[in-house]
Amino acid sequence: MAANTHSLWFTQMIEYDVPPLRQDALAEALVVRSEHLAQRCDGLLSVSIQVSDDGRRVLQLLRWQSRQAWAAAAGSFIEEPFLDLLGEHQARGVNFAAYQTLRSLVRGTDGGLHCQLGSTQAYQGA
Repeated sequence: MAANTHSLWFTQMIEYDVPPLRQDALAEALVVRSEHLAQRCDGLLSVSIQVSDDGRRVLQLLRWQSRQAWAAAAGSFIEEPFLDLLGEHQARGVNFAAYQTLRSLVRGTDGGLHCQLGSTQAYQGA
């Protein structure tokens, strides 16, 4: 993937395929794991844990300041018991994806969508 020097941030997406009875437990484990990651990695801006209505998937979105911030933190991932986490929650599959965020639209106080400009959280009318 070509790096874009004008990206707002770097998003890492991890989707887990689990038995429905394991969805809630995996989601909770990912929250705890994400909190530990945030304590160690200054470049981690936010984490979102989402679950599917059918109970079979958990999606973890990690938003980093940049691809470089993610790469700097990646060295510590070896310490994470990732394979243990997958086995404990009987994950049948894991999909990874990563994206450079070029634009982000958010609803402003006026009710309209506005383009987010970088990490300053400033907004401009769209």
